[in-house]
Amino acid sequence: MFRKAIDGRQPKGLSFLFFTELWERFGFYTLQTIVILYMSSGLDISYETSYLLYGAFSSLIYLSPVLGGYVADRFISLRASILLGALLLLIGYVLVACTSLPLFLIGLSVIVVGNGLFKPNLPNMLGTLYKENDPRRDGGYTLLYMGINIGAFLPYLFADKFVEAVGWHMGFLLAAVSMLLGMIIFILGRSTLPDRRPTFLSKTKSKPLFAITFCLALVVAIAVVHLLLKFPAKTDDSLVIASVIIFGVVIFFLLKQKNPERKKMLAALILITVSVGFWAVYNQTYTTLLSFAETNMSGSWLGFTFSSNASQYFNPFFIIFLSPILSKLWIHLDEKNLNPSTPMKFTLGAMFMALGFFLLGVGGKFFGHDGLSSPGWLIGSFFLQTIGELLLTPVGLAMISELSPPNLVGMMMGVWFLTQFAAFAIGGGLAHVANVANVTAVQSLSIYSKAFFLYGGMSLILALVSYLLIPYLKELIGYSKEV
Repeated sequence: MFRKAIDGRQPKGLSFLFFTELWERFGFYTLQTIVILYMSSGLDISYETSYLLYGAFSSLIYLSPVLGGYVADRFISLRASILLGALLLLIGYVLVACTSLPLFLIGLSVIVVGNGLFKPNLPNMLGTLYKENDPRRDGGYTLLYMGINIGAFLPYLFADKFVEAVGWHMGFLLAAVSMLLGMIIFILGRSTLPDRRPTFLSKTKSKPLFAITFCLALVVAIAVVHLLLKFPAKTDDSLVIASVIIFGVVIFFLLKQKNPERKKMLAALILITVSVGFWAVYNQTYTTLLSFAETNMSGSWLGFTFSSNASQYFNPFFIIFLSPILSKLWIHLDEKNLNPSTPMKFTLGAMFMALGFFLLGVGGKFFGHDGLSSPGWLIGSFFLQTIGELLLTPVGLAMISELSPPNLVGMMMGVWFLTQFAAFAIGGGLAHVANVANVTAVQSLSIYSKAFFLYGGMSLILALVSYLLIPYLKELIGYSKEV
């Protein structure tokens, strides 16, 4: 019954990918929720080193999908890359659970490589379920995005209490079990999931030799990641160098394409650039908005009590609530020839982000009392921001699957994830605008309100730029629709 609710008019294979992704995210975010405390408390690593190591690990997590996507594009099939990535993630979680710093670092290294093979290629496989210009594509990716967020949200509800009750190692083993469950679901659904095999495989004369070479390459990749994790302070420099190289490779592949593939790939890269601006502002959710909730949000609204921690649940709730609605809406609008084009959805996404921050700024500036603002303003802001997120992020994944050359979809998915890391870095800089150290509550509310108007203004400018680009982007893509 739930599978019907997920699928609706969507391809049958979507439900298997939905639950595979959900359980993979559950495992990864279980690790993410407890790993820093485990390093400091379980392995006696200093807090400073723990955060450095976690930062290096996170950087590599965003970099690895570019390489893993390229591997699936050129060397192994989509199905093999997803299963191999899932297996490596499972092994990594088991190794991390061992009471040994060397094994812990090896486990993190295996997780990075497994993530690289899994993360870009499951959404890549979803794209194979749709024909060109299929109106269900955006809705299918919106539902997949809902699965990602359910899996990411659940560990925050209980993972810390779970490890307090049964121990750190059981938390990591729980992550391994969830990944095993995801693998089983994927294998059960393999008949509904078309595979994509690169031409390299059919041209390979010696399959055993290739298999041995590929396994050795995996070992080398794990060893390189392990070396970077042993010197976490240097990882950011390595990431910058790698990002510059990747940018050059992407431009090289762009120039190699013939029209119309080159035009479509250029459109995808422009939309990816727009998404960086969106995510830089959106990431204030994890910094400025969380700090605002702690210092300037009143504790009750409409008879309900709200803690500052409750603000972390607003966004996942709205994603889970709105995703099925928007998924059906795109199909309904397409039947009436009113479904907005991808560039228009990006524009609307930035506009809703602007409205969300303007609403919060108005609430703080004109309706705050004694340095406190009602939770209703924050809830309304999250509602608008989440609409913007759903207009851009899953639609962006769908866009990558449709506009990228068929032999570069995995790599381009990886580029999408890598640019989100760049957005996090920019977002961290934007958070300094709302510096409320050593001020009163009334003063901090004023500072936050000005920051919210600034973020809203930046989003509005992004929406305007995106809107002005629509005719050019539609020409590149080859859209015939007016919206």
